[in-house]
Amino acid sequence: MARCVLKFGGTSVANVTRLEHVAEIIKQEIDAGNQIAVVVSAMAGNTNELVGYTHSLCSHQATLEHDVVLAAGEQITSGLLALALQRLGLKSRSFLAWQVPIQTDDSPSHARITNIPTIELEKCFKNNIVPVVAGFQGITKENRITTLGRGGSDTTAVALAAALSADRCDIYTDVDGVYTADPRLVAKASKLSSITYEEMFEMAAQGAKVLQARSVELAMKHKVNLRVLSSFIKSKGTYITSERNLVESTVISGIAHNQNEVKITLVDIPNEAANIATIFGKLTENLINVDMIVQSCSLNNKMNLTFTLLRSDLDRALPVLEKIKKELNFSEIIVDNEIVKISVIGIGMKCNMEVASTLFKTLAEHNIHIQLISTSEIKISVIIDQHYTPLAVAALHTAFDLDEKKT
Repeated sequence: MARCVLKFGGTSVANVTRLEHVAEIIKQEIDAGNQIAVVVSAMAGNTNELVGYTHSLCSHQATLEHDVVLAAGEQITSGLLALALQRLGLKSRSFLAWQVPIQTDDSPSHARITNIPTIELEKCFKNNIVPVVAGFQGITKENRITTLGRGGSDTTAVALAAALSADRCDIYTDVDGVYTADPRLVAKASKLSSITYEEMFEMAAQGAKVLQARSVELAMKHKVNLRVLSSFIKSKGTYITSERNLVESTVISGIAHNQNEVKITLVDIPNEAANIATIFGKLTENLINVDMIVQSCSLNNKMNLTFTLLRSDLDRALPVLEKIKKELNFSEIIVDNEIVKISVIGIGMKCNMEVASTLFKTLAEHNIHIQLISTSEIKISVIIDQHYTPLAVAALHTAFDLDEKKT
């Protein structure tokens, strides 16, 4: 008998027909003799609708009241799926975060899981009851509802798998695995049979929407056996593992792109180290994450500071930056919405010196200007004009020998 956590995303549970199909998948696992715990997202589009309600009544600033509203989507799905399982003759019950409980800190919209007692879930296993847990949500010490951020149901599933010492955690979605690039953008993208935790983390963090980056980080920390597969077609999916065989693999595992960032330039800041600390300190206080950063100095003891952040944080960031502008007396805030971040990712980069030159040469051959650059041990990211996204991703995919080989 294997103990498994199965997570189903929004498209997999988008309507009653799909919920019934998901119930059949779960029944197959039960019939195979496995112990199953299920985690569900809200139905596709439901969370966006709830976000719209909250934004119609207040600012874009996240609060715990926002979280109460947004968590409602998963409550509906968990109850419906439990009903669908009961209809198939299985014993099942739904769990909300407070009933497990999934304990978190009190950060609105980006709460972090602190503990998951498993007593109630173990009772379910003992009595052959399939627990269907609402993903994305948690509960604070003060009994306030929190949410884990976009894609947070992935993190719920991985955390639950770790707490239950599950043999595996399967993430069911609308794609049949992890691809070398977005197949909607690159026709020659190929599915990976496996990818390392490190590579998958970077892919997710740099824009691949298959998994939430935090969930991969958690899986790596607790050595959770993770797999991404489709709820619509039968496929082995992609396994996220500790290592892959580099002898038979290319240096780069994939190309990710992210069009959900904006570039901000602060012009003519007085060139003092304390000013940089002030700027990023204020942004941090307002829970605004900054990504790529470049500083350039001029001859008049002034500096320009350029950085990127999520497009969804822009409305909150601008008032903060306007206050800093008055405080530090710099001249201008320039916002560029027409950018994309392209990242080449691969654990093979650790021992290969040619990746950077191939990246820059390929973009130069297509006259694509690079605005910002950042690197890590297994990733190089560049900011370019959004107009060049399809051309840049496809060209780099070919340059790094990732195009699917037809047999």
